[in-house]
Amino acid sequence: MVAAKALELEYRYRVNHVVNYMEEHLTNPLTLKEVSDMAAFSPFHFHRVFKVVMGENVHGFTRRIRIEKAIKLLLFHPNRSITDIALDCGLQTPAHFCRVFREHTGLSASECRDRFPLQTIAERFRARFTFEKSTELSRKLAELPIEIRNLAPMNAIYARYRGTINEGTINSDITGLFERVASWLDAREALKKGCLTVGLILDDPFITPDGRHRYDACITTEQQMTPTGDLGIRTIPGGKYAIVRITDRLDMVKDLLHLVSIEWLPLSPYIWDVSRPALEIYFPNSLHHPDGQCEMEFGIPIKLN
Repeated sequence: MVAAKALELEYRYRVNHVVNYMEEHLTNPLTLKEVSDMAAFSPFHFHRVFKVVMGENVHGFTRRIRIEKAIKLLLFHPNRSITDIALDCGLQTPAHFCRVFREHTGLSASECRDRFPLQTIAERFRARFTFEKSTELSRKLAELPIEIRNLAPMNAIYARYRGTINEGTINSDITGLFERVASWLDAREALKKGCLTVGLILDDPFITPDGRHRYDACITTEQQMTPTGDLGIRTIPGGKYAIVRITDRLDMVKDLLHLVSIEWLPLSPYIWDVSRPALEIYFPNSLHHPDGQCEMEFGIPIKLN
């Protein structure tokens, strides 16, 4: 039983390592042999392991994250050409991109862009709320402190969550992963005062289907360490972020942060930099706030439009 659990954790670690590589090289063809070599498996064995860990096969996962990246670019980079977006997502010809995009969404890329400009998305999002709730959101949105900040890259130990995020409630699975990383570091006397608790949102929960969201529960460290089990080591990307400091109920936090991305960002001089994930920096004990509130800084990766 112990050996089986250790093998399961090792498989998760290897698959996570390969998925990180795939996302960093999404413009490349990414053959099954190439990614299976990264995991030190035969192509046949890797294909089976990947499906068990990820719940979908290598080809299906690769195609999905390419199309989801394309959707994000269509929404947040409205002036960028569809051909350029196709190439940036690793779909090498416009014809291939059009076919795969329609198979995934039921729409052409141009139809998706025309039907869902951010203004329309914001209007539909607000239409879900009562007038009172929408007014409250507008007031709080106007009062939110938003700071443009350059962050340095940070090394971190992480545990990866797969499931559904952004439900407006505490996700006990994610909280448990942060606690597991903290315990691992503490046992090695590496949990220092300056360590930051950072969540990396690897999939946009408004684009990626529920159940397939990926989230890295990270704690930063300056020490050189070798993770064990399915824990990994990664660099949290540096660069320019729009940092939103927020303390509120989780359901309100979820809605406000979405409005920052679809209402505040399009009116700013910046656009979403989809090459980096959004991040959450939690304050001490904010994951266990006595009033059920969330206290954090949320960072949208940005670049000048």
